[in-house]
Amino acid sequence: MMFYRAVMGPTTQDRLLAVNVLGTNTVVILALLAAGLDEPWFLDIALIYALLNFLMAVAISKFTVERGGVL
Repeated sequence: MMFYRAVMGPTTQDRLLAVNVLGTNTVVILALLAAGLDEPWFLDIALIYALLNFLMAVAISKFTVERGGVL
C-alpha cells in the first residue's frame, strides 16, 4: 500500500510520508536481521539508512515549504 502511495500519491506530502514509512520499515527489518542472524554489520547499514531517510525527509520538506506549500 505504501509503495502505491509513494508512486501514485496525489500530493508531495503523501509521497514523502509513504517513502518515509517504507524507509522506516526497511530499517526495522535490517535491525531484526542483525539481531536474528547475529551479524552486527546489518545494524550499521540500518543506522546509515535511517540517517539518509531522515535527511531526505528534511530536504524534501524544506523544498516544499520554500516553493510555497505548507506541510
